[in-house]
Amino acid sequence: MSSGSPYYSVTGMTPDALSPRKEICNYFSAYPVYSLAWSRRDDQNGMFRMALSSFLEEPQNRVQVIQLSPQHDPAHTPERPDFGLVAETTTDYPLTKLLWQPMAGGFAQPDLLAGAGDSLRIWECEQTGEMGEMGLHKSSLRQRAKMATRADYSAPVTSFDWNQIDPRLIITSSIDTTCTVWDIETQQAKTQLIAHDREVFDVSFVSNSQDVFVSAGADGSIRMFDLRALEHSTILYEAPAAVAPSSSDPNIGDLSYYPENSGIPSARLASFTPPLLRLSCNAIDPSYIATFALDSHTVNIIDIRNPGSAVVNLVGHQGPIHAVSWSPTSPSQLCSAGADSRVLVWDIHQALATRQHQQRQAIAAAAQAKQLSRLATAAVDKSGGGTAVSAGFGDDVHSPKSATSASGIQTSNAIQAVAQAAAAQALTLNPTNVAPSLTYAARLPVNSLAWHNNSPEWISIGFGNTVQTLRL
Repeated sequence: MSSGSPYYSVTGMTPDALSPRKEICNYFSAYPVYSLAWSRRDDQNGMFRMALSSFLEEPQNRVQVIQLSPQHDPAHTPERPDFGLVAETTTDYPLTKLLWQPMAGGFAQPDLLAGAGDSLRIWECEQTGEMGEMGLHKSSLRQRAKMATRADYSAPVTSFDWNQIDPRLIITSSIDTTCTVWDIETQQAKTQLIAHDREVFDVSFVSNSQDVFVSAGADGSIRMFDLRALEHSTILYEAPAAVAPSSSDPNIGDLSYYPENSGIPSARLASFTPPLLRLSCNAIDPSYIATFALDSHTVNIIDIRNPGSAVVNLVGHQGPIHAVSWSPTSPSQLCSAGADSRVLVWDIHQALATRQHQQRQAIAAAAQAKQLSRLATAAVDKSGGGTAVSAGFGDDVHSPKSATSASGIQTSNAIQAVAQAAAAQALTLNPTNVAPSLTYAARLPVNSLAWHNNSPEWISIGFGNTVQTLRL
């Protein structure tokens, strides 16, 4: 790897020792970048095309489509852009998320882009035939639909997901505690349900499913729903209680911080359940979900087969996390980004294998404890007769003392086995902490990331006015 690259291995390897050389491509927007989405097409016109949106506190936000230019600089000159702008449109409010339509059954015609903000919007992206900057053909973004549950007012949409099996379906989450399933062909809501007790911050269909989806919200829980049986839901995970407002508050516990005789406000020290801001469903193995809480430095991995607690914790960020995404082709690889300006790549294969081994040991220990307990009970019942009986020549005679001794040994073995089973079970209840395998240092806090679906060696990140595309 060439000298000066910000990619490095967290195992101590220097940048110059890494091989092959990693590539970084840039795009410099005129606006602060918030949402990113790679095109899902794998043809020449769409493979390295990306949508991004701005975050401006004024009613002139932008949605842009950029594409890798044939004139890009493979040597990576930091000040030179590699992507060129091919299309742009405006929205009143910032968009919380962007997604291109999945390519179920081949190329989608026309190419559709969805965004969520004050409502759910669908744009149609078409080439105009004109030549634009950096040798790229221009395209247009024409709004095809604006969907809201009410004509006069619609609660802001916090996130959404596009169904991979049936691309006609989009599900949205909102601050009004609801999730809504939309049919983009009829532009009508098919189903709306109250999903959480408070605001819903994210929602996603489970991979390879048309009906099952999960949501995360301000009540600190992840819940699973099935569109075929909406009268029931399952709470998969609840974030552990934290200290309000934050355990990092330097004034907590400092009595001099409070005016004399004012007392310590109990609200400052009260525990609360932190909101879960985002979730990401594993694209290969539907059993695993990644999530993180407000102001958390840790990504939690949930196994839906064992609800209630995290199975793996990803520990490595030094500031609040802003985004997390699973690899589109690996069941054990993730990427996360946050306020510490770091992008971390994780591989949890070994942690999951270790945990599965511990679970097998716990099952075996529990079975052994059950068997020894049964034998101990039988031995105690047998020794309960207590009196000697006459026996003929050659018959074995067991005195009450010897029978009691045998039952005591059986009971001791059973108690020991139960303790071992409990210890083995406790191991499976504690999450495994995993450190990152790679890290990248950006210049500013990273707001978003997007993993390329068709070329999974590429990850894009957004920070400040910059979009960087990194090849792992």
